[in-house]
Amino acid sequence: MEQWIEAQDFIAADVIRWKEGVFHNRRKGKALRIGERQVAAEVLQRGEDGWVKLLVRGCTITKDEAAGKSVQALKAGEQIRRAAKTLLRGKVERLLWGDETARAAVLASKPAKSRFADLPTEE
Repeated sequence: MEQWIEAQDFIAADVIRWKEGVFHNRRKGKALRIGERQVAAEVLQRGEDGWVKLLVRGCTITKDEAAGKSVQALKAGEQIRRAAKTLLRGKVERLLWGDETARAAVLASKPAKSRFADLPTEE
């Protein structure tokens, strides 16, 4: 059974899901919000520049607000790119690993890229 927990941060190889608004750009004025979708994706890479490469595992339309405009679901297997700050704004949830101690070992073996990991102190 899948168990999702709220995530404050994520690493490569995590499977995360979040909700994002879908907008239609108009010629004049602000973009029009036409709906919302929930995306589940595997984190492929987290760049130094704040961008995250993701592999879509599933996508469902949660709200279809605008008449005449349809919300497009992302296809499974498609690679997308999102800003980390945008993902964290969408109430990110992380799928628990089968062995969370393995995840902790991966976190411990890599240099501190997580904003919550302890940074080495220079003395």
